Amino acid sequence: MEHPSVVGLVAEYNPFHRGHGHQLEAVRSLLGPALPVIAVMSGSLTQRGELPLWDKWRRTRLALLGGADLVLELPVTGSLQSAQGFAFFGVELLAATGLVTHLSFGCEARDPEALVRLSREEFTPEEWRQALGDGLSYGAAAARLASERDPAYGDLFTGSNNLLALEYLRALRPHPEIRPLPIRREGTLYGSRTLDENGWPSASALRQELQCHGFTEAAAGALPPALRPLCRAWWEDGLPLPDRERALDTLLAYALETGSPEGMAACTQVSEGLEDRIWKLRHSGGFAALVEQVSTRRYSPSRIRRLLWQYLLSGPDCRFRDAAQAGPRYLRVLGMTQTGRQLLRAMKKTARLPLLTGIQKNTLGKAPDPGFRQQLQLDIRAQDLFQLVTEGRVTDRDYKEKPVVLF
Repeated sequence: MEHPSVVGLVAEYNPFHRGHGHQLEAVRSLLGPALPVIAVMSGSLTQRGELPLWDKWRRTRLALLGGADLVLELPVTGSLQSAQGFAFFGVELLAATGLVTHLSFGCEARDPEALVRLSREEFTPEEWRQALGDGLSYGAAAARLASERDPAYGDLFTGSNNLLALEYLRALRPHPEIRPLPIRREGTLYGSRTLDENGWPSASALRQELQCHGFTEAAAGALPPALRPLCRAWWEDGLPLPDRERALDTLLAYALETGSPEGMAACTQVSEGLEDRIWKLRHSGGFAALVEQVSTRRYSPSRIRRLLWQYLLSGPDCRFRDAAQAGPRYLRVLGMTQTGRQLLRAMKKTARLPLLTGIQKNTLGKAPDPGFRQQLQLDIRAQDLFQLVTEGRVTDRDYKEKPVVLF
């Protein structure tokens, strides 16, 4: 199968909502109704440092029903990173397929070309030190530097999607074969906590509605009609959210009491002595309480959550910091349509990383290099922790589940 264009995108689909469907419709309206779409999707943990609503196989099914053709897993070493690392891993995986010609992503910029121009701006280490030295977060420091360079850039930092869009554009620099395809976001801003019945929903607002009020009509309306019955059934079949919180609190308390700041510094992406602040405040309460106490204007709650999860995942034989530095080491298939199966056949010739359509008991032992083994080990641990927190058990699902197939 040959197509003049194949679109790639990086997503969390937590959950897949009408805005995601709009994005797929938009790219196909631009490049053709039969356009193949490859989605790189976070697995068992999200970029906010949170457990997704549903496991990666259920979210893969939603993505395929919603219009994606092939879903690849974004390793936890990519999903548990800042926007820069998240974008880098996603773009590198799409480039490694050898098929992707366009990268689609959302943004709030009225003039996407302004984002492209800003992505080419370079700032010196001294400029970054000065901006960050004022206690600003990375995003706030980037906004200040850009605005000082050109006041017109200031409007580009009104939404989180623009920050991530900038990182996608920067990650594309080594891959001129992939063209950016920004899709302007309509309706509520990325990260909004309020559902807008007249616009495209925010995933944050949808999750907030579900967690606070259940599967309401407002929540159902934010989902594509074809996905509503399935999502309703999953939601009603799920465990109460407080059960997740109690289990996670116990895991974290044990890890912190049996560990040390030095151990956290050695295995996570912690910096600037933040590990000492975490240890000083570790008796603040559970996971959520500790995040609230540790976070500041400089250190966002998402960053703290990511660090805590990095620590929970790490062990003496597999440290998150080391595995993340290696860059993507494999292409793991989570699901496909008939078109996706054809893409996968083509990737057997074009892919620049090993293809994983299943994990066997000897897969780790036969890993081609340490980076491959460590990343896969962390993905398996992430899924085990997801299941332990949400179900109270571990059943080795990564070894048992096959890719979701929808024909």
